[in-house]
Amino acid sequence: MNKYKFISKKDSYFICELIARAMIEEFGITEEEAVGRMNKLWGKYSTPIDEDEEFLNLETPRDWAYIIYYGEDSEWWNKSKSVLTPRPYP
Repeated sequence: MNKYKFISKKDSYFICELIARAMIEEFGITEEEAVGRMNKLWGKYSTPIDEDEEFLNLETPRDWAYIIYYGEDSEWWNKSKSVLTPRPYP
């Protein structure tokens, strides 16, 4: 069974594993939470997100980790922001 509810291709699975690993390393969360955050964000779509061949390649796995954990509008990349709040989970 595929633990990622939003993909359909083997290549995408590998990229998602890299994203999950980046979240675990960067934020000290469990694999269950990393996968859960990804499923929460991308699992709401009716078709797999990898239908668009390039979607997962738009960002690096580390960048996706930050986007998923803090949100795309969080400006996580802005070094002048001193406090970042993670997206609520679950």
